[in-house]
Amino acid sequence: MSRWGRLAGVAWLALIALQLTWHWALPPPHGAASPYLAAAAIVPLLLPVRGVLRGSLRSMTWAGYLAMLYLVVGVMEAWANPPQRVPALAQVALVAVFVGSVLVFSRLDRQS
Repeated sequence: MSRWGRLAGVAWLALIALQLTWHWALPPPHGAASPYLAAAAIVPLLLPVRGVLRGSLRSMTWAGYLAMLYLVVGVMEAWANPPQRVPALAQVALVAVFVGSVLVFSRLDRQS
């Protein structure tokens, strides 16, 4: 797997770690003080993790679609909830790194 595939895997794992930290160690996002909502934020990220870490382009593509939901939530939280701005922008950055690295990974994979 190329370094772009590895970067995508690291970004995905960091996004999972951020969700765990944000929902259990930091004050939760606005209105999300429920453990069920925390599980709802983490469980979808666990579904494609095996394929993402193996470098499966199909898994990375579907994970990219899923990541767009986290991008939207991150932008909303950063805009509407100033105390949560730092973790929200970290979430946005991790999604951008993931999607960008998957894009480069897919282009390199097509050329091979």
